[in-house]
Amino acid sequence: MAELSGNDAFIDTDKLIFGIGQVQQITGVSGRQLRYWEEQGYIQSLNQKKGAAREYSLHTLFFIFHVTRFLDDGFTLQSAVDKAKQFDRQLPVLRQFLREQLHGVDFQDDRSILDFGYVDSSHTQRIYGIVKNGETSFEIKNVE
Repeated sequence: MAELSGNDAFIDTDKLIFGIGQVQQITGVSGRQLRYWEEQGYIQSLNQKKGAAREYSLHTLFFIFHVTRFLDDGFTLQSAVDKAKQFDRQLPVLRQFLREQLHGVDFQDDRSILDFGYVDSSHTQRIYGIVKNGETSFEIKNVE
C-alpha cells in the first residue's frame, strides 16, 4: 500500500495561478461573464496591476466550475453562487479529514483500497474505503 504522510501528500495549491484566458478555456465561462461576476462580488481575481490581465487562484477556478455546474442544473446565478459557497465551505473539512486519516492507497486489479487506519484506540480493527466498478463501500477488518 502506498503510504501517505501528512502534508506531504498534498500540493500547495496557492501557487497554482491561472490567467483569464486559461479560466475561460477550462470552465467555458466568457471573460465578460467573469468580469461581471467579479463586479458583483461573486469571485475575486488576484492582486491586479494596472493594465495586467486578470489572474485567478485554483480555489477560484474550482468555485467558478461549481457555479457553472449549478447554472447548468437550472439554478439562477445567485442560487448557483450560494450553492457553490456552501460546497466551498465543505472542502477544508474534507481536506483536513483526508490529510489526517488517509494512511495509504492500494491499487489492485479490480479495485482500489483506501486505508483510513484504526477504527479506535484499541488498534484491533482497521477501516478501508473500497472503490470497485464505480461504486464505493467500507470494510472493517480485524488486525492480525
